[in-house]
Amino acid sequence: MHRRSLLAALATCGFATTMRTAGSAEPAKRVSIIVGLPLDHPIARTRLAELHQLLAERGWVDGRNLRLSARFWGTNAAELARAAAEIVRGRPDIIVVGSSAETAAVLAETRQIPVLFGTASDPVGSGFVRSLERPDGNATGFSNNDPVMSEKWVELLTEIAPGTRRIGVVFNPRTTPAAGETYLARLQAAMPAGAATLAILHVTEPSTIDGVITGFAEKGAGGGLIFLPDSFTFRNAALCTAAAARLALPAVYPFDTFTLQGGLMSYAGAREETGELIASYIDLILRGANVAELPVQFSRSFELVINEKAAEALGLTLPASLRIRAQRILS
Repeated sequence: MHRRSLLAALATCGFATTMRTAGSAEPAKRVSIIVGLPLDHPIARTRLAELHQLLAERGWVDGRNLRLSARFWGTNAAELARAAAEIVRGRPDIIVVGSSAETAAVLAETRQIPVLFGTASDPVGSGFVRSLERPDGNATGFSNNDPVMSEKWVELLTEIAPGTRRIGVVFNPRTTPAAGETYLARLQAAMPAGAATLAILHVTEPSTIDGVITGFAEKGAGGGLIFLPDSFTFRNAALCTAAAARLALPAVYPFDTFTLQGGLMSYAGAREETGELIASYIDLILRGANVAELPVQFSRSFELVINEKAAEALGLTLPASLRIRAQRILS
């Protein structure tokens, strides 16, 4: 079912006629958000502001009938586990998380409080939901990087840099869904016979990013990079793009966060969809919908973002085919 049709159907189904209105005199509802970036980071500030606005448009005003709180969880698994446990102890009405790592940490603490994820790329394989159509648990949400997109990343990298003969796949196996195996299988299947070869580049600490990518670059010319959807590389986007630029490696990234910080190109589900869906699902759950019956949804529109300044620094000329298809070209 298309997203708008689904939300319209939920809004008009039986429970909607008996729900209390958002502006009633009941105690304020509480929504807690686990954020993967420091709260003063420009991207975090922007996205939190957008969520406040989208919820206000649906009748949920922070400080009036809603208490919306956000917490940056830190930089390692232990800090994430502590943040998840503390938020669960507060018993909010809904917990909103971003990545698969955050989802797993919260679900390890609760199977009762509704959990909404924003970028869980393999929610069934990760054990977050029983099925995409009917989660049958306390988690649901949105994914803008289905593993099938791996084929598109290969296509885009070889289109903008036709001389690519080796592709380094960069990710942290501890924080990438299914330890990256689902994406790697798709990438391998997408490689034309006799074309580029794949090299797995594991990065597990910020201090290792530059060294791992340097090691790949030193093995010869014709190298390019693909970064998998991963909360670790997302948080360290500046380090990732700086290493690729320093070593003159063309790279395709899974979020526009990277291109905004100097990366060459990103291709992912449109970010605007994520905010709209999360706000809509928060609204539905606070009004009485059962999270177990809200299907997981994937992007239906995708955004190609190209950093033209980064392309020029790499000596690459953007082909007309990419210019036409790009939703945004940063200069």
